[in-house]
Amino acid sequence: MEEKLILACDNQTSEYYKVNGYGAMLDLDIVGVDGKEVDFKTNPFETMYFENTNPTAESRRKIKIKNSSPIQFPFHWSVYKQKNSQKISL
Repeated sequence: MEEKLILACDNQTSEYYKVNGYGAMLDLDIVGVDGKEVDFKTNPFETMYFENTNPTAESRRKIKIKNSSPIQFPFHWSVYKQKNSQKISL
């Protein structure tokens, strides 16, 4: 993408610049849930929902995702054994 800009100063001078950039939107697809392949045409989106639970109960699902964007990006997973949300940082 290319954009032409005019930088105007308060002393009534201006300069013309061209800004060039490349960007891509991050696109992650869900390809598997609990070891089963996901196909949203044959399986409804509701297969992604967690079942109802009671307070203090736990529920887990294993979700497999794929990077479908045109660029590679670094990522990592963090597992927090303590449920102290004050100390979570990304």
